[in-house]
Amino acid sequence: MIHLSPRFVGERAFYALAGGQFVSTIGSGMTRFGLGLWVLDRTGDVTAYTTLLFAAILPLGVASLLVGPLVDRWNRRWTMIFANAGASGPTLFVALLYYTDALTVWHLYIALVVNGIASAFILPALEASTPMLVKPDRLGNASGVTAMLQSVDAILSPILAVPLYLTFGLGVVFAVDFATFAISIVALVLSIVPQPARVLEEAGASIWSEFRFGFRYIVERRPFLYLIFFVTASMLLMPGFGYALATPLALSFSNETGAAVMMTSFGVGSLVSGALLAVWGGPKRRMDGILGAMALAGLGAVVVGLRENLPLTAAGVFIIGFGFVFAIGLNRVIWQAKAAPDVLGRVFSLRVMLGVCAMSLGVLTAGPLAEHVFGPLMVPGGRLVDSLGSLIGTGADRGMALIYIISGMSLVGLAVASLMIRPIWRLEDALPDQESQPVTEAGSEPQPQQKPPRD
Repeated sequence: MIHLSPRFVGERAFYALAGGQFVSTIGSGMTRFGLGLWVLDRTGDVTAYTTLLFAAILPLGVASLLVGPLVDRWNRRWTMIFANAGASGPTLFVALLYYTDALTVWHLYIALVVNGIASAFILPALEASTPMLVKPDRLGNASGVTAMLQSVDAILSPILAVPLYLTFGLGVVFAVDFATFAISIVALVLSIVPQPARVLEEAGASIWSEFRFGFRYIVERRPFLYLIFFVTASMLLMPGFGYALATPLALSFSNETGAAVMMTSFGVGSLVSGALLAVWGGPKRRMDGILGAMALAGLGAVVVGLRENLPLTAAGVFIIGFGFVFAIGLNRVIWQAKAAPDVLGRVFSLRVMLGVCAMSLGVLTAGPLAEHVFGPLMVPGGRLVDSLGSLIGTGADRGMALIYIISGMSLVGLAVASLMIRPIWRLEDALPDQESQPVTEAGSEPQPQQKPPRD
């Protein structure tokens, strides 16, 4: 009998886990992009498309209510293994329906909800494990590597999905997804993920009390609260509205290849940003970097809405990708450096819940807003045709461009306003750094919960 023992420890384990998830995410991204094209081809309905995105995103936020406490309780390596397996089940369900010519749009909504719930466990477990695998002074570089790998996924997923979808249909796309899932499982099986000792709360706590503990942990550290509000508001604007409308906007004046170019441009911008973080680690004053990068992303959104011109639009999306990923990468480092290691899962779940719910709200409302509010303003006889029409063009589809411009300007304004809120831009001075040292190896029993020492 062959015994397959873990071989990756420390930073090697981090790179193995990140690489495995990267490969798996490419497969999942190809499937999502292919399904989006399939829905638009079948229905031509932007609202149906944005509802599909909503079904994929919202479960991540809702499930995060439970994910954080469970990730802090459970063995994190096994959590990621079972979560990856659970996320692949709905894809298999959709593939079988597709092969039997029984697939409909509502099937996709159900499958994506289940997939989202399972996937909600993966990133919190990986991010909460990172400080246990990587030295504190390397967290910025690790965050850059994670962002860079996710960016390559954003580049490759549409590039690979479009020719496969147009040539072979969804069948081959599903097959690639299953193959990448297998690779991620192998990486997880071969890695050691340390478990932190739990020292900040009473033993025997319920999941609800642990969730409240995570919320209280943030509220008692007011700069964290302001940071969460800023990032959550940003997620509503970009990528919330922007993510939902990118593909329909590209298809309004281009084709499937143009849509892939737009999504790939976001990935290239993200890749450059992630590579910069991986090599540099980010500015010494990380909050300055976050605010500046978010403002830059806002300017990129304005550029996207200016013209029905693919190169210009792609350049704007590149800027959005660069700025957004740089800001989120630095945000991740702040939490990993400033929050206690044994509560990272819980505070991460709160961050994800709020961010994903805000993004979901943007995704859900983007289609109706474009079709019923902003679109009519840009058609002949609309209120903004004479004023903005000469600048951004006319037609119902230019309502999507107008949403990009308004979202971008709002994001710039939010970043500038945050400079006037002292708890935000002085966050790094107000909160001390945490010490993050591995405690136990994966496969061993978690350390018993301990009460905080008394004076």
